[in-house]
Amino acid sequence: MAERDLGLAEVAAAAGYHEGAAFHAQQCGEKAVKALVHSLHGAVRGHAITEVLRQLPASIQVPAEIVNAAQQLDKVYVTSRYPNGFAWGNPSDYFNEKDSRELIAYAKQALEWCRSQVP
Repeated sequence: MAERDLGLAEVAAAAGYHEGAAFHAQQCGEKAVKALVHSLHGAVRGHAITEVLRQLPASIQVPAEIVNAAQQLDKVYVTSRYPNGFAWGNPSDYFNEKDSRELIAYAKQALEWCRSQVP
């Protein structure tokens, strides 16, 4: 499902729906990290990727760039999804092509790292 969300983020970005690209990039990261947890026979709830990474076993060393990717993706979970995520306007007023490129790159980084950690 993480891969499908990544695909949706790319399609949304290409169509100019940058708020959708942001949301699906975040979903890719979230689902990738949760898949890693599941592969380790664990379970986790919530949507904060950074927090899920903190809950991984101590034997898994999370690189700083993955923590950074998680933090950047976490920042857009609410604001890209909900029409009242910002004090004024709607999400489409705040996300742009640059945001899409960066967030998709973070999502890919998280997905690839998670894949590399699956036993």
